Amino acid sequence: MNSRIFKTGMPAVLFAAFSFILFLGSCQDDVSNVGGSLAGNEVTITVDSLAMQIEHSTVYEPVYNARSTTKLLGRISVPQYGDLDCSFVTELMCATKMGIPDSITVNDIDSMRLMLSVPRGSLTGDSLAPQQLKVFRLTKRLPADITNEFDPAGYYDPSRPLGVRSYTLSAIASGDTAFMQDQYIRIPVMMPKKFATDSFEAYRNNNPIFQWPQSFAQAFPGLYIEQNFGNGCVGSITGVQAFTYWHRTEMRYEKDPASETGAYHYVPYTVRDSVCLFASQPEVISSNMIKFRISESIRKLVAEKKSVVTTPGGYYVKIKFPARQIIEKYKDDLYRLSVVSRLSFQIPGHEIKNDFGIGVVPTLLMVKTSEREKFFNENKIPDGKTSFTATYNATTGTYSFNNLRDYIISMIDKGEGITEDDIDFSLVPVVISTEDVSSYYGNSTTYVTRCAPYIGRPTMTLLDLDKTVVAFTFSSQIID
Repeated sequence: MNSRIFKTGMPAVLFAAFSFILFLGSCQDDVSNVGGSLAGNEVTITVDSLAMQIEHSTVYEPVYNARSTTKLLGRISVPQYGDLDCSFVTELMCATKMGIPDSITVNDIDSMRLMLSVPRGSLTGDSLAPQQLKVFRLTKRLPADITNEFDPAGYYDPSRPLGVRSYTLSAIASGDTAFMQDQYIRIPVMMPKKFATDSFEAYRNNNPIFQWPQSFAQAFPGLYIEQNFGNGCVGSITGVQAFTYWHRTEMRYEKDPASETGAYHYVPYTVRDSVCLFASQPEVISSNMIKFRISESIRKLVAEKKSVVTTPGGYYVKIKFPARQIIEKYKDDLYRLSVVSRLSFQIPGHEIKNDFGIGVVPTLLMVKTSEREKFFNENKIPDGKTSFTATYNATTGTYSFNNLRDYIISMIDKGEGITEDDIDFSLVPVVISTEDVSSYYGNSTTYVTRCAPYIGRPTMTLLDLDKTVVAFTFSSQIID
């Protein structure tokens, strides 16, 4: 334990103090008497950092909600991680209107391509690994309670793919400009010409199915995209868009190179354009189908009572938060009046060595175990009372939950009424979406808008819960 106490003469008003984290070791309390002769009362600010061994267990979760705006596609086999096989299904949103000039007819429609977009670097494995995918049209609506174990059999016709495409997730074959500037690897998949012309004519005839997402989903339930061939790479697909391509003739007034007098004439040019009519969006169902066979090395760590967190799916960790021990320390240092200023909880996290660059999970959610499923089912965000988040700090190699003040105050108020449910928490990998809102005065505030299970890419993290640090700060006043 390491604690410091600061004393200063002040009016008899308690205040919240700036706090800081002190690490392992023990030292003599530092006391400042500046201003001591000006007032008879003293306010002390106490900062305690407690090194603790947390009671913990690793939990295997084979079935989970795999709905996500990020789709995983591909296969990898990593001795330290395991075998991962990813495909996905998605409904599509349609444009309510087709942005094609009225002068364009169905005879001017060239093709339709399904464009899959992978942000550069958003992959695990070898970007040059040859792969192949198949795209199928779904024949019925996806279930609302879809999970990672969803079986597409019966939802599509395997003998009638809409498109097949061989690809790699490398930009090395792109032109110089695209290689330097394009932020995405694009995988274009040619769709049947009839799909393009039928869609065009349906829009031209003002078919009512495009007016509402539900009516469109009844007519076109969505797509199943299957990894057909290849091993060694998994990509994170953030965009699925269907573009319709067409051409038109444009007359340009140019100088006639054959004219001796320099006369001008009109020259016909074929101009090509495209419009996105269908796309996967957050408003519709989009779910990953993930098969993850965990490696023997990870299973061995779990058998040795180590705390391991993996994604997508696999393991998460349950802990007993040391609220009772913290409150005991609070009572030991209690004078006559005390105000809790801050409570933070720091967990060391380590990479598990591997040859595929699989790192740690970026963000952890600490949520009461009894509320874990409800948290995700109801699309909640961390409230700082029963749920908290921490982002991995690569410099310190830790996850720091810094906003536990309201939680510990509620536990102090409970006194002897603290139950096991109050201290039973789960550590779950999540992805956080935020939004910055500017005020009239130019100040910007960041709000968390979404907190969902992390399915962005494979990760594996070893949490060292025997070396956690709890930093507890409170101020106390002695009244003469």
